[in-house]
This record gives sequence, C-alpha cells and structure tokens, in this order.
Amino acid sequence: MSGSASAGSSPSQKLSDDADALHQLGLASFRDGALELACEQLDRALNAAPERADIWEHRGLLAALRGDRIAAEAFYYRALGISGGSASLHRNLADCLKVSARLGEARRHYLTALSFEPTLHHAVCALAEICTQRGQHAEAADLWLRAWALDASNVADASALIAALSKAQRDPELDTLLPALRARCSADATALRQLAFALNSAQRFADALSVARQGIGVDPHDGWLHHNASFALNMLGDFEQMHRHSAEAARLMPGNALMQFNLAAAQLRAGDFEQGWKQYRWHDELPENHSLVRPAYPQWRGERLLGRRFLLVGEQGLGDQIQFLRMADWLHRRGAQVDVWVDEPLGEVARHAAGVHAAWTTAPPGPYDYWCRMLQMPARMDLELCMLPLATAYLQAEPAKLQFWRNRVQGLSTGQAHRPLRKRVGIVWAGNPGYELDRYRSIPLRQWRALLEQPGVRWFSLQKGAMQHDPAAGPEGIEIHMFGPEIQSFTDTLAIVQSLDLVITVDTAVAHLAGACGTPVWVLVPTFTDWRWMVARDDSPWYPSMRLFRQRELNQWDAVLDDVAQALQEYVGE
Repeated sequence: MSGSASAGSSPSQKLSDDADALHQLGLASFRDGALELACEQLDRALNAAPERADIWEHRGLLAALRGDRIAAEAFYYRALGISGGSASLHRNLADCLKVSARLGEARRHYLTALSFEPTLHHAVCALAEICTQRGQHAEAADLWLRAWALDASNVADASALIAALSKAQRDPELDTLLPALRARCSADATALRQLAFALNSAQRFADALSVARQGIGVDPHDGWLHHNASFALNMLGDFEQMHRHSAEAARLMPGNALMQFNLAAAQLRAGDFEQGWKQYRWHDELPENHSLVRPAYPQWRGERLLGRRFLLVGEQGLGDQIQFLRMADWLHRRGAQVDVWVDEPLGEVARHAAGVHAAWTTAPPGPYDYWCRMLQMPARMDLELCMLPLATAYLQAEPAKLQFWRNRVQGLSTGQAHRPLRKRVGIVWAGNPGYELDRYRSIPLRQWRALLEQPGVRWFSLQKGAMQHDPAAGPEGIEIHMFGPEIQSFTDTLAIVQSLDLVITVDTAVAHLAGACGTPVWVLVPTFTDWRWMVARDDSPWYPSMRLFRQRELNQWDAVLDDVAQALQEYVGE
C-alpha cells in the first residue's frame, strides 16, 4: 500500500502540476514574443486551475498587450475576486482603465496599489498624469515631487516635474529644485537636452538657454541642444546668437525639416533674402504640412506669365495671407489672370485686392496654367529686399461698406466738444488666446492707460474675441467706442481701418490689414519678433505706412508703451 501510494498522485495534484507547467510555458512564450501561443497556454492553465489569481492577472496583461481592454479588465476583476488584490494587480487594472479614459476608476485603483506598496513609482507617476489631464496642476506637482523623491535618476520625471511646477505657478520651488536637476544631468548631454526642452516648454527661457549651453559644453555636436539654445535666444530677442545656433543645428541635422526651416526664418529675419527664400522650401517638408493642398496643375517655377491663368494659394495664418496677397498684383502686372484661394474669413477682402480676378474659399474649378503657394512666390520670383514693398495699398474696402463706416466713425467723432478732437485712432490690445505664446504678445488694456489719456484722440476698439468683453476693457474715465460687437467680418475691419487716422495694435492680422490698405499703423512687437519684422528697425519694408515699437525685455511692456505715448503726443500735435 505504501509503495503504491508513494508512486501515485491524486487528480487534483496532476491538474495543479499541469497548471504550473502551462503557466511557465505561457510566460516563456511571451518572453519569446509568441503572444498568441502564450495566450493559448495561459487559457489551458486557467482551465486546469481556475482558482489561480496570478494566472488570471497574467492573462489580463496579455489581453491588454493585444489591445483587448474589455477582456483584460474582466480577467483582472476575476483575479481580484479570488485574491482580494495586490499592488501589481491594482496597478495593472488601473493602467487598463487609464488607457480607456476611465480616469476616476483608474485613480482609485492606483491609490489602492499604493496602499499595498507606498513606493510604487509607476502608480505615483500615473496619478500625476491623471491630475495633469484633469487640470489639477497643484496635485500633479505634489505627485511628481513624490515620484522624483522615489527615483531621482529618471530624467522624464524631471521634465514632467518642471512642467507641473510651472503650471501650478510654483516657481520658487522650481528655482530651488533646478540646481539639483542640473547636477544630476551634468555629464549627460542627452539628459541636459531633455531638461532644456522641458524648461523651454515651461517658458523658462533663460534657464533653458543656460542648460542648453551646459549640454553643448558636454557634446557640441548635439544638434538638438543647439536647437534648444536657438529657441530660447529667439524668445529673449538675441537674434545674432539665435542665428548662430540655428545654423549649427541645421548643419548637424541636414535632413531635419524643422532645423532647416528655422534657419530659413533666421536668414529672412537678418535680411538675407537670397538664401532665406531658397531655404524656405523646407516649410512644405514639416510633418504638419504634409497634407497641404497640391492642385492638379503645373506648379509655377518662374515661367513667363503673359496670358496665363494663375492660381495663388493662401497658406498659414490670416496675417500671412493678407501680407502675401500683394503677389496677385505682381503677377497681374506681368500679364497673368490671377485667382486666389484663401481661408474663408478673407474671401471678400481678397475679392477686392489689387490684381485679383476671382477669390475662392473652397477648391476652385480651374483649369489653371500654373499654381503657387503664396510664400513660395519669393523664391520663384527672386525677391530681394530692395524690391519691397512690391505693392502699396493693395487692399481697399468695397465702396458702399467704406462709406457706411466712414459715416459711422464721423458720427461718433462729433459731439465731443468738451475736448478738441484731432485724431481718430483704432486700438487692438490682444491676439488669439489659443496661441501658446499669446501672453507675451497681448497687453492687458489697463496697462495702456497713460496712452489712452492722450488729449485730442477719439479711441475706437477693433478688438475681437473674448478680450472685447473683458470687464477691464474700458478703464475708468477713458472713453473708447467698442466696435468689436459690430464687426462681422474682415471687410468691416478693413473699412473701419480706412476710416481712421491711425491704428495702434499688437502683432495681429489687423496690423497686416492696416499696412495693406496704407493706413498709418503702429505695431508693438515682443522680443521674439516674427521674421517679417526683421531686426533693429522701426519700420517695415513690407508696409510703408507701418512703424514698429520693439520690446527690449521679454514680457516687459511699460517702456514700449511709454515710447508709443510719446510718439502719439507728437503725432496729435502735428
């Protein structure tokens, strides 16, 4: 009996042995990349031992890897029902729920995982990411600080921590932490590159520049470090050094479209049109531009234009399209019949532009002999700086609309006998808040008070968007007529601009509109001026009626506004 008993085994023991073997085989198949076979082996293991929570959990992991989140969740819950939970099980279930955007449920399971294992770094980072997605920046910052304390070697965590502290407006903590972050990365050029990028993204440009230069000292051949230095220098307004780092980044990464395009912008800003417009071809190679329209006609490459039908295609922002509508007049004067294809808000304005035969806001029917994108035109026509402005006052409002708005402005300008009126001035103080750097371009109207108190001026607001409803839009004691709610289109704005003596604006499409119709316009530009405003000049070769007022220090507008106020006093007194 005893011999028989020792040689044999019970059916339940055999099933358990089979389950262990199949489980191990499944894990081995997974490690070998045979996911389907691994699933089959774990399914057989579960048939043999359905009470095994660890096998259910691993089966859930395989389902999640295959993208079957519903099945994965079911496997995890089955494991929970058997075992009562563990740190890894709650973490894995939370990962599945997080990918499914069920953030509240995911958060609960991450917290439970941490109750089992308080140092579980993955769960802390995941909770921080959930808080970020929910806009809970203070909580996210606390969690990233906790993650950094658990693993100070993780540069990705450091980058996320910088972003979180910045969004939570906890700059003093970031100031304190930054030396430790830099020391941790001091000999690692790749880590310094990531740190510089994070600081640029957090709009800590001086810090980003310092870190990028530290990285260049470690590896001067890292093009991305030169790119980060160039970006920071651009924001800070040091265009000479920015150009140098842009050129080096382009040299080190000759096939990178972003680096090559940035060099084009630097060359154009410096007035090097010969090289800049050739280099500008990289714009089409940027990943976000791969879907740009390419009409099914021959692309113009400088051929004769007499008697040809030509389609001029708008691109980029509304300001860019207004600026380069001037090309229609240049083409027309060389004998082409020019149609333009622009964004819908500019359709009516473009129909009245000099040299335009027809304007379209959807794909034109054609046919055309040639087409060209607006900002490809300069390279094809060998545009030089001395050729500007090409066309002056090339936009004019439709006569009936112009008369309407002139009457409107005139009516509002009379009856102000308590103060002698000399000038009618339009104002725009804010751009599109959706632009990530808008806070450096827009100026709260309360800061304009000294300017707005200038005697002899009747003010007209051309501000559109959310800022036209800003409660601070009308400083006490300052009379500004708010045209914003009455402006229905760019044709209205154009007619109003032509009815004024002067427009004062931050860098928006209104600046281009005023310059394009020849109305005197003063533009307040931040340190990181766009390439078209060039460097160290107070005029624009593109628009003879434009005057530029340049910021000396990023986000510091008081000195600029003082300059504008002085200029306005002189202008009114003329």
